[in-house]
Amino acid sequence: MLSCSDNDSDNVYESFSSSSEDELNSIEKTDSDDSFQSLPALSDLLSSTFSGLNNFNVVHINAQSIPAHYSELIATFHGNKHIHAILVSESWLKPFHSSASYSLPGFNLIRNDRTGSRGGGVAIYLRSHIPFSIVNLSSQPPPDSAGEHLLVEATLSHTKVLVGVYYSHSLNVNFFNSFEKLLEDFIPNYKHIIIMGDFNTCLLKNDLRSSSLTSIVKASNMTILPSGATHHYPNSVPSLLDLSLVSSPDHVVKHGQFGADGFSYHDLIYISYKIRPPKAKSRILLQRHFGGMNEHNLYSDAKNVNWDAVLNAGTVDEQISVFNSLLIELYDVHAPIRSVKMKHLPAPWLTDEIKCLLNQKAAAKSRYKMKASAQNKTRYIELRNHCNRVCRDAQRRHIHDAVQNGDPAKVWNFLRSLGVGKSRSDSIPQDLDLDSLNKHFTSVSAMDSGTKQRTLNHLSSMPTPDFTPFNFSQVTACDVKKSILSITSNAVGSDSVSRKMILPIIDIILPVITHILNSSISSNTFPSTWKEAQIIPLPKKPNPTMSDYRPISILPFLSKVLERLVHRQLSDFLVKNNLMNQYQSGFRPGHSTVTALVKITDDVRLGMENGQLTILSLLDFSNAFNAVDFDILLGVLRSLNVSPTVIDWFRSYLHGRRQRVRIEDSDSQWCNTLAGVPQGGVLSPLLFAIFINSISDHLTSSYHLYADDLQIYSLASPSELHNAIYDTNCDLDRISEWSYNYGLKVNPSKTQVIILGSSRLLSKLDYGQLPAVLFDGVRIEYSKKVKNLGIIMDSCMTWMAQVGEVSRKVFASAACLRRLRNFLPTATKIALAQSLLLPILDYADSCYLDLTEEQLNKLERLQNVCIRFIYGLRKYDHVSEFRRKLKWLPIRLRRNTHILSLLYSILFNPSSPSYLKERFEFRFTTHNKNLRSTENLRINIPPHTTSFYSNSFTVQAIQLWNALPLNIRQAPSPASFKRMIKSHYLEEQVES
Repeated sequence: MLSCSDNDSDNVYESFSSSSEDELNSIEKTDSDDSFQSLPALSDLLSSTFSGLNNFNVVHINAQSIPAHYSELIATFHGNKHIHAILVSESWLKPFHSSASYSLPGFNLIRNDRTGSRGGGVAIYLRSHIPFSIVNLSSQPPPDSAGEHLLVEATLSHTKVLVGVYYSHSLNVNFFNSFEKLLEDFIPNYKHIIIMGDFNTCLLKNDLRSSSLTSIVKASNMTILPSGATHHYPNSVPSLLDLSLVSSPDHVVKHGQFGADGFSYHDLIYISYKIRPPKAKSRILLQRHFGGMNEHNLYSDAKNVNWDAVLNAGTVDEQISVFNSLLIELYDVHAPIRSVKMKHLPAPWLTDEIKCLLNQKAAAKSRYKMKASAQNKTRYIELRNHCNRVCRDAQRRHIHDAVQNGDPAKVWNFLRSLGVGKSRSDSIPQDLDLDSLNKHFTSVSAMDSGTKQRTLNHLSSMPTPDFTPFNFSQVTACDVKKSILSITSNAVGSDSVSRKMILPIIDIILPVITHILNSSISSNTFPSTWKEAQIIPLPKKPNPTMSDYRPISILPFLSKVLERLVHRQLSDFLVKNNLMNQYQSGFRPGHSTVTALVKITDDVRLGMENGQLTILSLLDFSNAFNAVDFDILLGVLRSLNVSPTVIDWFRSYLHGRRQRVRIEDSDSQWCNTLAGVPQGGVLSPLLFAIFINSISDHLTSSYHLYADDLQIYSLASPSELHNAIYDTNCDLDRISEWSYNYGLKVNPSKTQVIILGSSRLLSKLDYGQLPAVLFDGVRIEYSKKVKNLGIIMDSCMTWMAQVGEVSRKVFASAACLRRLRNFLPTATKIALAQSLLLPILDYADSCYLDLTEEQLNKLERLQNVCIRFIYGLRKYDHVSEFRRKLKWLPIRLRRNTHILSLLYSILFNPSSPSYLKERFEFRFTTHNKNLRSTENLRINIPPHTTSFYSNSFTVQAIQLWNALPLNIRQAPSPASFKRMIKSHYLEEQVES
C-alpha cells in the first residue's frame, strides 16, 4: 500500500541510504525537542481511551487526503480492535482510486468521492463484521448550497444505528437548508443517531452561522457534544469546527478529542456510545497444504492406489464418487487440509522505527502549531520530508522484493492488492442476505405454456437437414490431457477436486479420467456432482444493491474438461455444415467485436459514399443467458440434426442443476436452476449462440449479432428514409415476436437508435418530422451518439466522443498507476503499461480510421503518457528516445500494424469471418493467365470516389498491404507477419 508525500508527491523518487538515523540526528534540534519526541502516539492514546469500553466506539478525522496520509492511517488504526467506525471528511479519494489501495484490515471502506473538482469527499471505515446498508449520500459534485455527507445504517445487537459523516467545504457555503432537510428526512426513523464531521462553522463564535447550526440541531432534537477548539492553524485563532451530534446524549459514555497532527490541523474527535457491538469473528479458511507436499512420495503412493475400482464402478456418478474418494484420501495424507487464519498486513514495510518517525513528525508539527516560529517550522519541514523519504524508501524495497523474480500470477495478485487493475472483489456488506441473492440470481419468468408448445411444434415440424446427424466420438487420452492443460484456474468446485490435485499425478490418473469422460458420453449422462455451482458475487460498482452483483460460477474442474471436449466436437459439426449464423461474431474462432465493428462501420461508410443515411438500432436483451428455456434449446439442437442420444446427454447436462452463493466461509441454501445456460460453463456461450441463431430468419434489414448483442441497420437515401424507418419498425416487430416465442425479453428503455451519415445530409434532417421508432409500443428516441460493442459512434462518424472516452480511460488508469511510478522496477512498469494502458488505445482502432490529425496527435500524447509513467519523465520531456528504447511505434504506425494484422488473419485464417473475406480479392484471381501478380499477392482496391469510403478499413488495409515489401506479404504465419511488419516500420523510423 502506498502513500504520497505531503509536500512533493510529484517529484521523482530519489534513493537514500539506510543511514536514516544519522540524517535524523543531523536535523537541528531545539531545547524542548525531547518533550515532543516523547509524546504518546495517537494510536496509543486511542487504545488507552477505549480499552475496557465494550461500546460502539466511533472517531472522526479530517484526513486532508487519505492517499497522502495512508501511512499515518495504518499506523494509527491498524491493530486497534476497540474502534468500530472511522468517519473521514476530506478523504480526497477519487473514482480511479481503488478501495483495495487504501483498505484497513478488518474494515469495510464506504465512500462518497467528490467528482469534478479537487479535494473533498467523505468516507467511513466500518468494522467488516458489523452489518450495514447505505441510507443516503450527497450528490457529486456537491452543489454550492450543500455539504457532502454519507449516512449508513449499522446493526448493533439487533439495534439500528444511523451513523453519518458530514463535511462543509467552505466557510462561505450556506449548507443549513440542505442539512436541515437531511435531518428532517432521516431522524424520525432512528432512535440512535451519531453524526460527526467538519461543519466549517465555529461554535466558539456567537454569530449568525453558529446560531443557525445550533438552532437546526436543537429543533431536530439532537445534541452537539461539548468540545474545545478542534482546529489549530499556526498564527490563527483556534476554532471549533469538528462536531459530534447524537440523538441520545445519555448513551454517550465518553467523548473527547486528540491532536491528529499526522493528518491535518484538525483534532480527532471520538465517542464511546453505549450499545454493544457484535463480536468479530476470526476469518479462518480450510486449505490444502500443497506447499509442504513431497511430490516424489505422492507420485509413488498414487501408483499404488487401486484405480481399477473406478473402472469397475457401475454408473458414471458411481465412478466419480469412487475417483473423488481415492483422490481426496491420497491428498489427505500428502497435502492435508489445515485451518488458516487469514491475516492481511496492509503495510509490511511500516516498521516500529518508521512508526516512531511518524510520531516524531507529528510532534514537530504540534510544536509548530503551538508556537509558529521560523525555527519550529524549519524543524517540522525537515522532519516531514525526511519521514516521507524513509517511507518511500521502505515501500520501494518492499515492492521490489515482491515483484522481482516472482511467479507472474503471484506478482499480479500482489499488484492487485495495491489497487492495480481491476479488483476481483470489493468489500461485501456483512448483512447481505445470501439466500435472497441466490434467489435473485436464479429467478426467471416462466414462459406461457401455450406459446412454448407452439414454438416446440414449429421446431419439430422443420425439415430434417440432409447431412449426417451429429453424434459424439469417444475421446482419447491425448485429447483429455490437452483439455486439462488448457485450463489454468485453480478454483475448487463443490466436489473439492482442484487442478492442483490432478496435475502432479496426471500420467497415472489420465486413463481413469478418460474412462469417466467416455462413460459420460456413451451413457448420455452428465454427472450429477458436476452440476453444482458455487457462486461468488462480485459487485459491479461501489456501494452495490442486490441487482448490482455479477454472479461468478466456480464449477468442478473436471466438468470443465468434459465441456471443452464436447464444445470442440459440437463446434466442428456446426462449422462443417455451415449451421451458425454468418453474422454471429460472438465466441467463434477468428471472430471478435472488432471484426463485427469493421463490418458495420465499413457498411456505414459505403452508404455515405453513395449519399445514403444509415438507421442503426441497438437492442438490449434482459438477462438473456439466464432466460434460455431448456426444452426450446433442446428443440433447436434437434432441428439442427443433433442425434437423439446427444440430445439426451444435453438434457442431462441442463436439467438438475443447482447453485449456492458463497462468501468466504458462509454459504446460502442450494437453489435449483430451472432455466438458462449454466453460469460459467464452457459450453454456455456456444449453446446461447445456437439458441438465438434463428432470430434473424425473417429480417429485411442488415443485422449483426455478438452473443446477445443484436443490432439491425438499413441504408437509404434521405428521400427514402421514411421507408427505411418503416422497415426498421417491421423488423423490430419480428424481433419482438421471436423473443416472445422463445422466452427472451428486450429492454426497450436500453434500446438505442441513431441515424448515421455525412454532416451535409444530416443537417437537412428534421428529426421532428421523422416517423417514430417503436418497440412493443415504446417510442425509442433518436440518439446523437451510441456505445456499440465498446466504441462510441456519433451521427457524423467524427469520433470525437470515442477519442474523448479513450483519453478519459487512459488518464484514469494512469492516475491509478502514477502513485507507483517511483516504487516499481522499470520492467514491471513496462508490463503494466502494456497490460493496462495500451489496450485502451489499441481497442478497435482499426474501425475508426478517419481521424483528424488533431485527434491522432491526441492519441499520440496518450501514448506518451504511458512512456512518461515508465521512465518517470516530466510533462514536457521529449519521449522519442525512450519510445525507440521500448521499440514502440508512433501511434499512426502502431495502428497500421493492427490493420495489417487483422487483414492477414482475414486473408489466411480459415476461421475468419466470411463477411470480411468477401471484401478482399487478390488481383491474380481475376485473370486466367499466370501473371506476375500471382506471386506478389497484391489485392484489388474497390472503386470509390469520396473520402468517406477511402477512410474505410477495406480501402486503407488494401493500400497498406499493397505497399508492403513482398517478403512480408509472403510471411508464413501470423506471428512472423506481425514481427516483420513491426521491424519494417521501426526501420523506416530510423531511416527517417
